[in-house]
Amino acid sequence: MKKLLLMSFMLTAWLSGAKAEVDPNFYIYLCFGQSNMEGNAQWQSIDNQVDERFQMLATTNFDSPKRKLGEWYTAKCPIVSPMGKLGPTDYFGRTMVAALPTDVKVGVVAVAMGGSPIEMFDKDKYEAKLKANPDEWWATLSKNYYGGNPYGRLIDMAKKAQEVGVIKGILLHQGCSNCGDPNWPKMVKKIYNDMLTDLGLEAENVPLLVGEVEYQDQGGGCSSHNNVVAKIPSTIPTGHVVSASGIPGNGSDPWHFSAAGYRTLGKRYAYVMLQTMGLETKVNAEYDMPENLKKVLTPKTFVTTITGKAKATVTLKLMCTFVDGHKEDLTTETTFTSEDFTINKGKVKLGEDGTSGIVTAVYTDFFGTEHKVDITVGTPSGEEQSGYGALTSIEQIENYDFYILNEDAGKMFFGSDNQNLGFDEPEKVLDNTSIVGYMFRAEKLSGDEYLLRLLQLNGEPYVIWGSPGYLNGYSTVADCSFILGLNDQNGQDVKDGAVWEIKYESGKGFTLKNKYTGKYLSDNAAAKYDNPTYFGLYAEGLSNGIRTVRSEKTDGAVYTLQGVKVGAKEGWDALPRGLYIVNGKKVVKR
Repeated sequence: MKKLLLMSFMLTAWLSGAKAEVDPNFYIYLCFGQSNMEGNAQWQSIDNQVDERFQMLATTNFDSPKRKLGEWYTAKCPIVSPMGKLGPTDYFGRTMVAALPTDVKVGVVAVAMGGSPIEMFDKDKYEAKLKANPDEWWATLSKNYYGGNPYGRLIDMAKKAQEVGVIKGILLHQGCSNCGDPNWPKMVKKIYNDMLTDLGLEAENVPLLVGEVEYQDQGGGCSSHNNVVAKIPSTIPTGHVVSASGIPGNGSDPWHFSAAGYRTLGKRYAYVMLQTMGLETKVNAEYDMPENLKKVLTPKTFVTTITGKAKATVTLKLMCTFVDGHKEDLTTETTFTSEDFTINKGKVKLGEDGTSGIVTAVYTDFFGTEHKVDITVGTPSGEEQSGYGALTSIEQIENYDFYILNEDAGKMFFGSDNQNLGFDEPEKVLDNTSIVGYMFRAEKLSGDEYLLRLLQLNGEPYVIWGSPGYLNGYSTVADCSFILGLNDQNGQDVKDGAVWEIKYESGKGFTLKNKYTGKYLSDNAAAKYDNPTYFGLYAEGLSNGIRTVRSEKTDGAVYTLQGVKVGAKEGWDALPRGLYIVNGKKVVKR
């Protein structure tokens, strides 16, 4: 009997001490940083479906959803902390799962705190940093979630993850709290080396991916830090930079990305990681991709025009609208060629007359489909050089930069001295009239909701005091007499005060209604009217000349952009290269 009890006791002890077998096909990625890594955008319905092959290890306790420190869960939002929202880890993991073999799982172990300086992840400096700043927000998060030692918590959880999987990489997004610090790359290197040592890892097997911060043209307030991030590969041989170029900010502050921006950033982290592994940035043929992810990754339409004046140097871009409705700058994933221009560092210089030429953009999407997009660059010749035309659909305003004209009053929105808000020459002349006004770009949020963003003369968005400039729509501020507002202008958030419902009525024009107040815009004051005023939206490159040719010249003959007939369709081969109108459509002759 004693022998049986002893054997039973030994068996129980052995079973209780047994460890789970390490799965070589469970790829673990450590993630750390500040608020952008923590996630700052509210997730949406499209983000709710998550493949169970994408897992997260809770690095703190969560109340909603209920999660326990040190346990694995399907990686649904929020991944990083109870305070976090949608961030780059979400679509990093989803994209990795889609690209890797179907027997591979992906897990993330993440520790991040909004506003945290990089020193909080240095095991030799965090205590002094915490002691010197006990009341900072990041200090509170550190104490509440990570026992006051975020580096220690990350290492402890990483060791726990190593019991079941293999650490394959480290992701970092941090910088705004150390913006422009020349010592930052060396501090990152120390932390990275400490992680490798404490976890028994080899650098060549565990690359470090460092994301850029928001660019200035997207509203970023510490974009200069990207010059420091660029030094990571020369400081850390296994370090790689993840570009944030063209990724939109949230429109509310100069530090955080939008939800669509985080999806794009996460995808770019995954692309860089796959490339370091020698793999294609392409979906696994055997993967049954969820419909929500498919919508995020499937291109729908491309912008096929880039405007510029005579003698101007134009930066080439490939902009695309995806099936889910988000717009994405695909320039970093695109190659450009041209028979009409010499391309130098992604730019072309227009000639004396500014006439148009063709640049071909080649982009391969995540599904392996190659897209060849012919982009018309420049200003059409002749009458078109200063030509503007009316937009006539909601779809068009997504593809053109435009001016807003009050049709009844015959006036465009304009800026006087007290409305100038410190801009440098914000005015631009419409066609050959004396009307002076602002040019806008519609940034789609969802449905018919847009933010109308102010543009510079060169087409780049304005960034004022580190924040984007938008068409002001407040109607609750009595003294609001100007039309251009910044985020948090007059104490209101731009997302609340300047979201517009834009509708087009045939024969009348566009109406602009403030979604927040339900009031219509009528003039260069706040939106405060119950009845709509109809506006004309005018875009460069849509002159009346082109519009007339498109609608009337449909006899099969070949016309110039000015409507001059240059031959029959049969004589096409004899024509010189250029842009022509055939049956009402633009046709490129190479």
